[in-house]
Amino acid sequence: MKLQVRYRRYRPSVPVARAQARALSREWRLPDPVADSLEWVVTELVTNAVIHGRATRGSRVAVTYHLDDGRLRVDVRDAASGMPSVGSPTPKDGDESEGGRGLRIVAALADDWGVTPRVIGKSVWAELAVSPKGSNSKGSKEGAA
Repeated sequence: MKLQVRYRRYRPSVPVARAQARALSREWRLPDPVADSLEWVVTELVTNAVIHGRATRGSRVAVTYHLDDGRLRVDVRDAASGMPSVGSPTPKDGDESEGGRGLRIVAALADDWGVTPRVIGKSVWAELAVSPKGSNSKGSKEGAA
């Protein structure tokens, strides 16, 4: 199964993308732990694309979901050429900002993730394992503690 959704590149798109991920999880009958992980991953990747993506008139963020053979892949594409990396969160001047944690969250929840350069921009993707019973996702292992 495959679905692609495009969002305007502005902050109000983030909760819309999160809600779409949750709705898709229900439609595709994903186990709750996988659905929870998907929701977090989509939120973080779309937030990064909105905040760090290149701002051009009519700029969009494309989110593609692909479920095949026990793997769910989410791919978030933007027009920015800069490549993201997992760095240390750096609060600004004593600010208790939550910035800088997005890819750490993605890395913790996803079974695999990466960045694919494109002719224009890049795709940041993450994969989640979906067993027939949904019990082997990273999110379910960590949530059991």
